[in-house]
Amino acid sequence: MQSLLDQLETTEQTIFEVFDEKNPQIWELFKKYAHALVRKGVAHWSADNILHKIRFETAVKMKGTVFKINNNFSAYYARKFMRTFPMYDGFFELRKSKLDND
Repeated sequence: MQSLLDQLETTEQTIFEVFDEKNPQIWELFKKYAHALVRKGVAHWSADNILHKIRFETAVKMKGTVFKINNNFSAYYARKFMRTFPMYDGFFELRKSKLDND
């Protein structure tokens, strides 16, 4: 039986996966900004900082409802980036998570 913490992480991961699937433009922007930093020679950066930039950019460019991105998603995007581009493993600092066992 899963512990409450395991259940919460599983639920949050599912919420992220649904959000990510429905909003591919966020992943595209995340990759764009992370790669720009890598090209500038930056060795480490904050995934949360990138999401803040995306929030700003989408709020300025969008008409109508302001786009909402959960703060907790930064860890998921950081892990996704480093899984997708293993040559940048360590670019984002991560806290230990059950997700690391996947």
